Amino acid sequence: MRVTNAPASWKRRKRMIRAAKGYRGRRSKLYRYASDAVDHGRVYAYRDRRRKKREFRYLWQIRINAASRAAGMTYSRFIEGLKAANCQLDRKVLADLAATDIAAFACIISLAQSALKTKAAAPKAAGADDLEKIEGIGPKVATLLHAAGITTFPGLAAAPVAKLKEILHAAGSRFAMMEPTTWPEQAALAAKGDWATLDKLQDELDGGKRH
Repeated sequence: MRVTNAPASWKRRKRMIRAAKGYRGRRSKLYRYASDAVDHGRVYAYRDRRRKKREFRYLWQIRINAASRAAGMTYSRFIEGLKAANCQLDRKVLADLAATDIAAFACIISLAQSALKTKAAAPKAAGADDLEKIEGIGPKVATLLHAAGITTFPGLAAAPVAKLKEILHAAGSRFAMMEPTTWPEQAALAAKGDWATLDKLQDELDGGKRH
């Protein structure tokens, strides 16, 4: 005798129909169509939970960039100043202030500008450049490059991308995922002192990478 376990089957079907509640037509009433609709919906929900994070980050960057440019700073220099000031406000909060409280955002702009001046006046190693001005390079990556003998903008501009990738891969998986393709290009502009073109280029980048 074949055992069909009908109670469990009906329970499974009822659970699927409940999940499809609110769908139009037979997708909310018939198991086969409800199952397809719910499966599709869950796939899109999984995808868009991640897309939502990206799209909100883009929106925050646009708002921060607009407000910082109105105050005479580029987005990249503003973020650099906040890092130098050890400001813990994230982009969501900064974008909200930029859109709703111009006075508070102006105070943060002043904080970033002061931190940049302090950073520029800080003593550096003899002959070394501040590699953190290159978008995509933070303090730890700058330390890795210094250890590899790359301490100046001309030195970074002349470094092959393959060599930079070797340095990052040797430092572990955390750094291996980084993309240094634009670093020599940025460094060449910094070496020439062409900061306006560098700022324009960095506005087109996302973490040092081209979109």
